[in-house]
Amino acid sequence: MKKTLLALMLAGASTTAFADAWLYGGVSAGSADYNGNSDTPLGFHVGTGILPIIGIEGGYWKHGSYDLTGGHVEMGSWYGALKPSIDIGPIQLWAKGGFHYFEGSYKGGLSSRNDADGTDIMYGLGADYFVTDLLSIGASWQRFSGVKTISSDKELDSFSFNATIHIF
Repeated sequence: MKKTLLALMLAGASTTAFADAWLYGGVSAGSADYNGNSDTPLGFHVGTGILPIIGIEGGYWKHGSYDLTGGHVEMGSWYGALKPSIDIGPIQLWAKGGFHYFEGSYKGGLSSRNDADGTDIMYGLGADYFVTDLLSIGASWQRFSGVKTISSDKELDSFSFNATIHIF
């Protein structure tokens, strides 16, 4: 009985996994924390499923503006990541991991400094609920590592809500 139940659960999960979209794109907004400061990040993402349970995703995050001694820094990241996922009914659980290219522009009393930039790893976890076959809404946490400014070299964490359109 236990083996039959397990087989049915795995078959159901794999059937919904094959229903993943070939192409998707969406937007995100939430709250980010860097160096003890918070702001509202905004982002967009596009991706494709290369196998039923793994995809490739890329996008941009405007992390926000964060106070530093003598001014502030406005930050953003371009990223590319692998995104494994599993569908359980209308819910998709996912993780992602990859690299991001960070850019920081100093403002205020720091505007004479050269802009900050660099490349490091990023990763995250999330869940999406399929409202329809074409639209999902969800929540996620993402960490962008190695964000370097004049005052620190830290991780930038963001918690966000997202809406995604799934095509094909």
